[in-house]
Amino acid sequence: MSGKGKFYITTAIDYPNSKPHLGHAYEKTVADCLARWHRLKGEDVFFLTGTDEHGKKIEDAAEKAGKEPKPFVDAQVKYFKELCAKWGISYDNFIRTTDGKHEMICQTIFQRVLEKGDIYLGEYEGLYCNGCERFYLEKELDSGLCPVHMTRPALLKEESYFFKMNNYASKWLEFVEKNPGFIFPLQRRQEIINRVQEGLRDLSVSRTSFHWGIPLKNNPQHVIYVWFDALLNYLSGIDYSSEKSKKFWPADMHVIGKDILWFHSVIWPIMLFSAGIEPPKKIFVHGFINDAYGEKMSKSTGNVIDPVQLVEKYGADSARYYLLREIPMGEDGNFSVAAMVERHNSELANSLGNLLQRTLTLTETRLDGTVPKAKTSEALAKQLNLEKIGSFMEKLEVHNALAEIFSFVTACNRFVNEKEPWKLKGKALEETLYSLLDSLRIIAILVSPFMPGSAEKISAQLNVPLGSLNDAKFNLLKAGTKIGKKEILFQKLEAPKEEVREGKARSIRVSIAPQLKELDLKLAVAVIENVRVKKKHEGLDKKAREAVKAISLKEIEKSPVIRGYLELYDALKVKHGKHAVANLVEISAQSGKLPTINTVVDSYNLVSIKKALIVGAHDLDKVSGNVKVKLADGSELYIPLGQSEAMEVPKGEYVFADDKVVLCRMDVKQGEHTKVTNETKNVFLYVQGNKYTPQKYIDDALEEICGNIVKYCGGSWRKVKVE
Repeated sequence: MSGKGKFYITTAIDYPNSKPHLGHAYEKTVADCLARWHRLKGEDVFFLTGTDEHGKKIEDAAEKAGKEPKPFVDAQVKYFKELCAKWGISYDNFIRTTDGKHEMICQTIFQRVLEKGDIYLGEYEGLYCNGCERFYLEKELDSGLCPVHMTRPALLKEESYFFKMNNYASKWLEFVEKNPGFIFPLQRRQEIINRVQEGLRDLSVSRTSFHWGIPLKNNPQHVIYVWFDALLNYLSGIDYSSEKSKKFWPADMHVIGKDILWFHSVIWPIMLFSAGIEPPKKIFVHGFINDAYGEKMSKSTGNVIDPVQLVEKYGADSARYYLLREIPMGEDGNFSVAAMVERHNSELANSLGNLLQRTLTLTETRLDGTVPKAKTSEALAKQLNLEKIGSFMEKLEVHNALAEIFSFVTACNRFVNEKEPWKLKGKALEETLYSLLDSLRIIAILVSPFMPGSAEKISAQLNVPLGSLNDAKFNLLKAGTKIGKKEILFQKLEAPKEEVREGKARSIRVSIAPQLKELDLKLAVAVIENVRVKKKHEGLDKKAREAVKAISLKEIEKSPVIRGYLELYDALKVKHGKHAVANLVEISAQSGKLPTINTVVDSYNLVSIKKALIVGAHDLDKVSGNVKVKLADGSELYIPLGQSEAMEVPKGEYVFADDKVVLCRMDVKQGEHTKVTNETKNVFLYVQGNKYTPQKYIDDALEEICGNIVKYCGGSWRKVKVE
């Protein structure tokens, strides 16, 4: 994974019209993680971030604050630099568009494009959104409002210089065809291509209606349009056209939000085509950070989280870990302080922190704090898959890379439990502790792009330098090294009591492990909110009795759907008893009706027996974080229905697990603590399919089940995307 070369990465530059929010922190954290990873690989990295300080929006914000624009942005920029410092953002340059060098480069390139004949003077009248700093067509508005800010654009008419965008439409389409990875994720690529194929309008690239901007060389009454100005920061930030810029340009990756994709993926490369400059290699589009309920964070709804206060209270590495582990790159994600604390306690404190504490304590007490002369256990070393981690990072599947790293942390904890080093002596003790110390040295290297502060602390406690990916090899820890001062790596955090909104269930993510997808395990998932669960309902009971009479219970057992479940279990080589549908069939055959549990369970049992499908339901408010359908590794906790004591889950079984415990084993072994009761308000429900069930079959079943539940329990339901 190591190698030489250069890597130039940027974030979008931020408007300092107000203090930074969590979205700013997320974008910078994503870029910082990737920059640090490429540094680990031995590449020469340049990481640029900064602030976009011109335009009408800034001028208006300064006036509202009773200041001139420049003193206003000088004061605001301090907050963005503070954010970078608090979150551990390792930028190489913080560009400000009010820097003299940037202004000079903007004027030079504008003049170059003008002299080429691609810019001309005209007049423009249209609907202009100050928040977006752009004109909109009527058809682009949402009920007459800006689709981003939901404000009514103002009618603006002024003299303007125009950029002949359509001159380069064909060249842009050819470029994107030759470079399919230019826009990432790929699903965003086609929507942009379609817009360009419709034809490009000339772009207004100067303003006279306000003065806070960079004046044109040839006509100082005009200031450069803020986007033409802002995009050029990616060149001025590396001192275009110095030796530095020749080394690092073209940019390897621009990290941006989806709301500014058009500017970066179309306007920016076309500007560069006209100026005779090579376009960047990749535009990486991340999603938005919403609140725990999937709603956009805004001051008006009161759900805004101050990113500086967040890390001051809970720590930068905990926040970074949560965002990078929780949210797949390119997708929207939900943020909850309670969920972040849950991950911190279970994965950072209990898993990684506990591993470090136990290993160092044993080394201190049993080996006088000295690294023994030994080698790392080959069996343990095989649990680390560096190639897989590197592949995930190259594909920008950062959450999967972190999961793979922490699967090795889990393997190390399992190694401790199996070896019981507190009982060992001599060579056996030395090899066990050396294996753990050496593994922790490598873990520190691997987590450093994600949690740089924690990585440094691990290395300091081991008393070794952090190292690069070239050092992520076993048996490099030198015998005789004295371990450093031992400290608790992650203090346990207390989750705040977050406000529960009446009638609104939180969002949840559901993912299926790749191994299970390969075996054709399928899911259709929904959340049903604001339900009123009853013990029984006569109408539902009647419907259930009619359904049992109308179907052949013997034929259900012979159905290909049931065969598909059994073949899935056999493929995993796990022991299994009766599946969930078989239990329903047996009870129905004996009593002539379905069992009566409560109106939620009875609603899905009705569809389950009709379609021979396995269905599971849980009290969403008792599910911690998100749900993963994965293969058990033997370390999971599981409390069976009707019991209070946890039991082991056999390794290799597939389980539905949240961030703390197993909710359900395979198909039938429901966990106790998330069962649906009369107190349940919000339900997480899934229909499980297999290779004999087309996705539409289980989707239709889900719709029927949710329809039953809403009919008999009230509330509303929404489908959940399965990853």
